[in-house]
Amino acid sequence: MTAASPDRRAIITEALHKIDELSARLEIAEKADTEPIAVVGIDISHDLVGLCDRRKHSTWLSYEVGDATKLNQPDASFDVVVCTQVAEYIADVEVVLSEAFRVLKPDGRTIFITTDWDALVWFSDDAKRMAAVLKSWEAHCAHPRLPRTMPHRLQNAGFRLYDAFVYSLLNLSYDDDSYSKGLSTIIEKFVGGRGDVSASDLNGWLSEFERLNEAGRYFFSSNRYIFKASRPAR
Repeated sequence: MTAASPDRRAIITEALHKIDELSARLEIAEKADTEPIAVVGIDISHDLVGLCDRRKHSTWLSYEVGDATKLNQPDASFDVVVCTQVAEYIADVEVVLSEAFRVLKPDGRTIFITTDWDALVWFSDDAKRMAAVLKSWEAHCAHPRLPRTMPHRLQNAGFRLYDAFVYSLLNLSYDDDSYSKGLSTIIEKFVGGRGDVSASDLNGWLSEFERLNEAGRYFFSSNRYIFKASRPAR
């Protein structure tokens, strides 16, 4: 499941590249299994579902438009539920967790991946300006610090939390293949529309990255927190 979030398009290329690798692995697994494998990708955006559908994919992989707070799926219908960068964009996180729990089979597993935007490290010679831009950016989602409360939220929803770890995104260059370059243009557009950072400060914030990159001083790091849980059999 993915949400219609401002930073989703910055990571969609990365996600689509990984689909091919996942497809190859699941095809191998299906040949060794007696039961067919089915994977359903759900997103609230018609455009992104259409983009995924236009890519060549296996018959067991399908996509559909859906809402993480009211999934159009039967109870106990999935062995695994993966929720990537969704929960922090929905005000009522408990409903998202409840829906994931509902569609998961007993003994089924779930993975929730969320970002703590306060844990983002982005070097700038103007620390005050950087802090102002990132503070404004936090308004793009409902829960910019969600990972800090995910363990007890999962447990309160009925899940058994059995593992958690961090996946770090590290960019030492500012180029078209870097996650942070795509993210920076999205942040510029979002913050520019809010009006709480001046246009000159915002332009200076964005243009600085090219200079830092040319000088070999560019640094960006963001953590994604991964929580693994299961639905108890009883």
